[in-house]
This record gives sequence, structure tokens and C-alpha cells, in this order.
Amino acid sequence: MNRLPLLFCLAFFTSVVYAQSGAQYITDDMSVSLRDKPSNDGQLLGILHSGDKVSVLQSLGEQSYAQIKTSDGTEGWVPTRYLSSQPAAHDRAQQLKSELDDANSKIKTLQDQLDTAKAELQKARPALELSQENEQLKSQIKAKEQSLDAAQARYDQERARRATLITGAAVLGVGLLIGLILPALLQGRRRRRYGDF
Repeated sequence: MNRLPLLFCLAFFTSVVYAQSGAQYITDDMSVSLRDKPSNDGQLLGILHSGDKVSVLQSLGEQSYAQIKTSDGTEGWVPTRYLSSQPAAHDRAQQLKSELDDANSKIKTLQDQLDTAKAELQKARPALELSQENEQLKSQIKAKEQSLDAAQARYDQERARRATLITGAAVLGVGLLIGLILPALLQGRRRRRYGDF
């Protein structure tokens, strides 16, 4: 006899432990009876499921019934408390999941475009650096050309001065030669003319 209460307690506590062990959720899926008149004893015209879209033809109040029309054209009555202006949570979740998937797809596309742009920038960086180096070399060449032009101008001035000096020296040399040779020549002629006086 002592065993029976013990078994009863053991069975009760194991069921309580089992009931608390796993998380459970209430389903969003529910069915509503579509009837031919606004009461529970009206003839059953069909079953509507959560998420079915209907049009409200008239309402007898929030705590009463509403006359509706289904998407296939069937008209009937359902309790007003089962109608909502929002789609069912499951349908909204599906729509939000679809929007999230679209957003993630767009993000991935944009990330791919960003990665491609970064790769192109990395490829273009050496060309940009080469372009900058090219500009530096061009400015160095321009500076060297200006320096060369200045040196060429100084060279031309020096050459003109030397040419003037050489011309002057040549004139002086020719003048000296003429001055030395001409008197000797003229004296020799005079002597012959006057008989070596």
C-alpha cells in the first residue's frame, strides 16, 4: 500500500519535469467556420484559415459577427474578433523575410561592387603613381631645359665676345703685319729707285 502513493508522486513529478523541459509555442495557424447566418448554429459553408483574404460586406459589431465575401466569391458570416486589417503574422513574417532577403541580396551586390571598385583602385594606383612621377619628371625636364637655355644664351654671348676679340686680334695682327712689312717693301722700292740710298 505504501507503494501506490509513492508511484503516484513519482509519475506526477516526472510529468511536471517533462512539461517544463522543452520550450513550446502556440501555432499561428487557425481555422474559422464560415456560416450562412450570424450565429454558431448556422449552416457551415466552409473553413477559412489564417491569412485568407476576405472583404467585409457588413459588421454587426466587434463582439458579434461580420458578413464577408471570400476571394472565390462565397458570402457568409464569421465572428468579427477573427478579422484583422493586418495580414496574418506568418504571412507578414514571410513578407519581411522576403524583403530581408532582397535587402541582403542588394547589400551583397553593393559589397561586390565596392570590392570591384577597390580592386580597380588598387590596379590604378601604380598608374596614378606613375602619372605623378611622370609629372615630376616633366617639371624636372622643364627646369633642365630652362637651365640649358640660360647656359646656351651665356655660351652665345661668350662666343660673340670671342668672335669680336678674334676679329679685333686679326685686324690688329694684319695691321701689325702690314705696318711691319709695308715699310720694308716700300723702302726696298725706294732704294731701287734712287739707287740704293
